[in-house]
Amino acid sequence: MVMPDSKPASDLDARQCRKAYAARIDAVIDYIGQALDGDLSVQRLSEVAHFSTCHFHRQFTRYTGITVARLVRLLRLRRASMRLAFNPHETITQIALEAGYENPESFSRAFKQAHGQSPSAFRKLPQWQNWQVRPLTNTQERTLNTDVELVDFATTRVAAVEYQGPEPQSYTATMKLVAWRREHGVGPQMGRTFGVHYSDPNTTPPAEYRLDVCVSYEGDVLPNAHDVVAKEIDGGRCAKIRHLGSRSYIAEADYLYREWLPASGEELRDFPMFFHYVNVGPDVREADMITDVYLPLL
Repeated sequence: MVMPDSKPASDLDARQCRKAYAARIDAVIDYIGQALDGDLSVQRLSEVAHFSTCHFHRQFTRYTGITVARLVRLLRLRRASMRLAFNPHETITQIALEAGYENPESFSRAFKQAHGQSPSAFRKLPQWQNWQVRPLTNTQERTLNTDVELVDFATTRVAAVEYQGPEPQSYTATMKLVAWRREHGVGPQMGRTFGVHYSDPNTTPPAEYRLDVCVSYEGDVLPNAHDVVAKEIDGGRCAKIRHLGSRSYIAEADYLYREWLPASGEELRDFPMFFHYVNVGPDVREADMITDVYLPLL
């Protein structure tokens, strides 16, 4: 006879197995992201995943929905798009070679096929696509941090670019802020970089999505060509949680709303969730990114 509690135990075992399997796939994805110019052979990737070399490609593709080769191409093109947008001193030829292409012509063809714009057109007026700002794989079992702190956040003056429109295009606001920071000598190690999220892109019509991209700044923000304005991030009690890794999707933000808040007995203050991007700059790898999420409370 099957005991009544045997099914839950079986379900738990299955979830643990899926989580362990996902961790092996995620280790490969993280390794690829960190070693785009290194050893990406089947032998090396199989070692990272602890899979058999003869089954590796099939396992990876069936689990993630994308081949390893396509993932590598997209990650290299995504890295190239960031450099085109944020590193104006780098030539397209330099970026093409670092992306693994023999010449600018082959890079331009691949970039345009994936993105719909040539590299030069993208550099002048980038049209950001979902694959550049969303996860490129469909793994669902990444490790989630559930360590929430209650903190007092001090009111912070910021220089901000206000954005409204489709979420993928919000990088245009980041580009404006970066240009303003360069002009005013506010480098990546100066000031704290924030994103104030007024709406959820998953539930808000694209035209109504709103975001402020900010850097803490005590000086006067004079009229400028980059649409940067002076604002404040309200001080007060907040629930704070740290996210490690790519900022393409910050699962801890969803956790705060969906699980922690209903069970906490806390009430929300009338100020949107905001993110502190602890480390920023073109040399910060996605796997090394640190982001603190703040949920304002009464």
